[in-house]
Amino acid sequence: MYPYRLMVPALFIYTAFYMIPLVIGLVMSFTNWNVENLSFKGAFLNMEGLHFKGLDNYLAIFRDRHFLLSLRNTVVFAVATTMIKLLAGLLLALALNRGLRTQKYLRTIYYIPSVLSYIVVGVLFSSILRTDGMLNRMLGIFLHKEIGHDWLGSTQTALGCIIAVEVWKWSGYVMTVFLAGLQGISREYYESAKIDGAGSFQAFWFITLPLLIPSFTVNVTMCVIGGFKVFDQVFVMTNGGPGFATQVLNTMIYQAFSEGRLAKSAAMGIVLFVFISIISVSLSGILHRKEENMT
Repeated sequence: MYPYRLMVPALFIYTAFYMIPLVIGLVMSFTNWNVENLSFKGAFLNMEGLHFKGLDNYLAIFRDRHFLLSLRNTVVFAVATTMIKLLAGLLLALALNRGLRTQKYLRTIYYIPSVLSYIVVGVLFSSILRTDGMLNRMLGIFLHKEIGHDWLGSTQTALGCIIAVEVWKWSGYVMTVFLAGLQGISREYYESAKIDGAGSFQAFWFITLPLLIPSFTVNVTMCVIGGFKVFDQVFVMTNGGPGFATQVLNTMIYQAFSEGRLAKSAAMGIVLFVFISIISVSLSGILHRKEENMT
């Protein structure tokens, strides 16, 4: 219906702010680009100090135990938050799809955290999880003893706390997607199943879950990509600490760039981009095949 030239503004913005920086980052990741050899001639970048280094930057980051630790933390964060958010969002959606009088208010309450800024959420929970914060005070009341645990300052609990905050923030969004899927399922399926003698669990297993696969496709893809791109909450709450207990790929990329190791940070960014692309495309393909089998 519409002429292709209407795509030009969007393509221009996408190319200028995404594709060109991506290509430049890819090229620079094979060089010795850093603050020491970065200079300008007038308004233009002086390229005389740049030298091609091949795969040296990539080999260096995979020999770096801190990079491997941040990769492990990122994978743990992405897998854990995806699974818990899917379970919590599905349970909330099932509970709020039963015609409760307060369901509109409850849906709004559960969705509100997803629109809050990570800065606000990070500062809020950093205060709650302090040694003298609200969590320790509440635990002290219930356990009848003083609790002085530093939740974000302990290597044993810091990553788990950040995972919990992520789940708290985004479960409402996942719930909304599942609710949209549930409301698209015809009641006739359940009525037919009930006539055939199917119980509530059988109806859920053989009707609800299969017909929610499109919603699972959206939620899984968004949760996995968001999990691997984690930065804001880690930066605000722990900045990768204590030690390297909560260091993730994006915080390590940010630190490398801030320290002037530009080529190394570009190489880590490319690795993260490839990693996310492979995971998201593979998951989308698997889930889309399941959708096709259902139809």
